[in-house]
Amino acid sequence: MLNSNSEMMTTASMKQLSQLSTYISSSEKEIGYSVDFTKPYIDIRSSFLQRSLHPLSQSVQLSEKHQGSSYERGSSEFLKYTECYTKMLESEYKFAQQIMGNEQRRAAALKGTIVPATVEYIAAGKQLNAVAKRLNYTETTFVFDIIEKFDRECIAYVEELSHVVSLHDIQDMINSFKLTVLRNFYEFMEDVRGRKEVSQSVNLSSDGTVHEMTSNTLNYFKRLYVWRDTVEPLLVLIGDGGWNSMPSPQIMNDTSRVQQGESAIGAALLQKFFVDALDQMTVALQLKSRGYKKQTLATLFLLNNYNHILRQIRSPPLNAIFDDGSEMKFGKLVKKQLDAYQESWKPCVENLMDVTYVRGGAIKSSMGSQERQLIKERAQQTYAIPDTELRNQVIRDVKNVLVPMYGRFLDKYQNTDFTKNPAKYIRYDKDKVDRMISHLFEPTA
Repeated sequence: MLNSNSEMMTTASMKQLSQLSTYISSSEKEIGYSVDFTKPYIDIRSSFLQRSLHPLSQSVQLSEKHQGSSYERGSSEFLKYTECYTKMLESEYKFAQQIMGNEQRRAAALKGTIVPATVEYIAAGKQLNAVAKRLNYTETTFVFDIIEKFDRECIAYVEELSHVVSLHDIQDMINSFKLTVLRNFYEFMEDVRGRKEVSQSVNLSSDGTVHEMTSNTLNYFKRLYVWRDTVEPLLVLIGDGGWNSMPSPQIMNDTSRVQQGESAIGAALLQKFFVDALDQMTVALQLKSRGYKKQTLATLFLLNNYNHILRQIRSPPLNAIFDDGSEMKFGKLVKKQLDAYQESWKPCVENLMDVTYVRGGAIKSSMGSQERQLIKERAQQTYAIPDTELRNQVIRDVKNVLVPMYGRFLDKYQNTDFTKNPAKYIRYDKDKVDRMISHLFEPTA
């Protein structure tokens, strides 16, 4: 049925049934009354149609292709089921037209024959939607596929046939899928805000790398962009900011107003949805950074996350959604964290400056035991900046300030008598310090 538009029965059989129908309909003039064979027709055809589609219903129940975030477009068994069911409606309608001349009897027969198969199809859809409700929103991509398939290829014929038999239950089933997607938008925003987390320090990496929430959010953006022709009409339903509240089933009563495909309003709402989510995530990241006890690590955490966001919105496909304003905003946030990180080196830099003073008529170095320790390597080897370009930039900025000052400090003090054992405190030459800084922020395995 899926790969052929041919009639369900052979041409010879169809011709015989058509002749039989003509004979029965014309026999009224000969015998004085009309023979109604609607009931046996329904009994035979309904059983045949249900048996034909039942294996597809079972395949939907047994399939696990829809599960997980790695869903492949077009792989859901329910898509094949939907296509076959629609072809069944089309073929059965044409078949009934050829067999039955009486319009009222034809409508009654058509309704009776498709009911069992329709009930089973709707039940399979409801069961699949129940699965989608239990899954995380990142694992329900298959729902977009189902909605797209129905709206693009099936809805026109279902609506046309609805003038003959009632098929509103099918639209109700599809609307339930759409409502699940709208609720997923709300759940997504709740996750971005971090309202489901008990503590902001949960899932924080020890090295300050990109948070899982940041990666998941950007990946979800990409997934929605791929399905934007389906997503945009749904956003039109809830309107600007509608993703911030749980949608009610009543909102689906307006689905008839929304047309499938791109529109200026839908595209604008998709951009607004993404921008709103990033704004909320920026606030959430700032709150999460407070979970770090060391301010320097908190700064690197924000730097890594902001930089990752900036790179993603600059690159396809998200650069088609985010404008220069968003890019400029995160560019400034990255610059702010770069400056804050440079500021964290200030105590070390100050102790490399020329600060000597006179005490008791003798020139003494200002270094005490605490200051001497600042010359030792800093405890930042456990921090990480995964992005190579950003890591090189940060290291370059640190070197530009620290290495020359350390060289001058070394030239001045390595031959002075600030201690009986200079080698204990001056452990590295200038090149060694340069190499040590080069190995900072390497990602942990």
